[in-house]
Amino acid sequence: MRNSKLAKFGFVAIASFLMLIVPGRLWAGEEIGKDVMQESGTSTLDTGNFSRSSLRYSVSVRGGYDDNVNTSSVFEQESAFVSIGGTLAYNFGSPRTQLSLTTGGGYTYYLSDILGGENYDANIYLALSATHKATPRLTFAASVYASYQTQPDFDLNVALNRRSGNFFYTSDKFSMSYLWTPRFSTVTSYTLGVVKYEDADVADFEDRFENTLGNEFRFLVLPTTSLIAEYRIMFINYDNNGLRDSISNFALVGIDHSFSPRFNISLRGGAEFRDYDNAVLNQNTNVTDPYFEGTLIYAVGKRTSISWTNRYGLEEPDVALAQRRTTFRTGLSVRHDFTSRISTNLAFYYEHDHNDEFFDLFNFSPSFNDDVFDLVLSVRYAISRNFAVEAGYNFTDFESDLPLRSYTRNRVWGGLNFSF
Repeated sequence: MRNSKLAKFGFVAIASFLMLIVPGRLWAGEEIGKDVMQESGTSTLDTGNFSRSSLRYSVSVRGGYDDNVNTSSVFEQESAFVSIGGTLAYNFGSPRTQLSLTTGGGYTYYLSDILGGENYDANIYLALSATHKATPRLTFAASVYASYQTQPDFDLNVALNRRSGNFFYTSDKFSMSYLWTPRFSTVTSYTLGVVKYEDADVADFEDRFENTLGNEFRFLVLPTTSLIAEYRIMFINYDNNGLRDSISNFALVGIDHSFSPRFNISLRGGAEFRDYDNAVLNQNTNVTDPYFEGTLIYAVGKRTSISWTNRYGLEEPDVALAQRRTTFRTGLSVRHDFTSRISTNLAFYYEHDHNDEFFDLFNFSPSFNDDVFDLVLSVRYAISRNFAVEAGYNFTDFESDLPLRSYTRNRVWGGLNFSF
């Protein structure tokens, strides 16, 4: 057991070191990496409709105001902040191999001392996607996202819904697809998820490894439509909380459809069968719950793009003694270019959590609900090919049935961006 834990922490240390040796980026008070992953090449590295190269750099300097840095409902603390960060993006393409890399990091400093926490955020991330066509029938793909951050992220489906210290997160998917006939293909995948907190109190109930194996059976019924049957098995292992260790089996069906080259949807639905092995309570708990996930991507025109994601299913709770929760989350992201120089991004996220009854060492406490609303708006004006002015606003409203968990937060910022 000791060697297993050392191996896990060694993995996290190596991954963190690899991220630290590449250039970085920080957005003051915003969820790190979110806009880059959503906009896929149209992030803040863009300079209006000017020409782009395969290798791009960007440096940003920002200042702003946060009215609830410590995400508290009792001791709300406001502060001005300043930040500096940078990004690097690289794209490579050949008839057989496609590679996209975005990495960044930076530093935010709060001018006021923060009660119960640090007065700075240090953030770094790495996003990598690659595909290689080994043969006309066989294709390999990889999608890697890793971050070291402080702020909660309501898009990534990870971590606590409030500021709880620095944490490391990674979600890495590796897949192999094979075309057996012109209409029938399979996609076999492995996904690794890791969550590690620096705060020992949070790490005791949140640190975990998630390993998922999956296989899709795809049948092309029309040139634009594929029907899918999918099986997944997921193993969740907590470092310090055996009550939450579980094995889940997923039985799903779905469809991938292209209404046009600019309008695509992907839907999966079915059931999750989860088994908890509660060695502490000397009992097994079996749970069956519906599962759904869907994605819509629509390029309305040359100037407007929309991305909409939805998910319903079992997730890992962020309350220390809860065993599980059922979550519905939806996220809508819209980008619009008013002119060749002026662009805007709007993102809205809603999350509803139903936390089941949990053991508090004295009795079983009743279930409770959480609701999260998160709105992000940003505007960019490209003064020249390499220089732009940016501004943004972020509103978060967290409502909970439990006392002292709810909070609201407003953040506003402005700054300069240099791209080359």
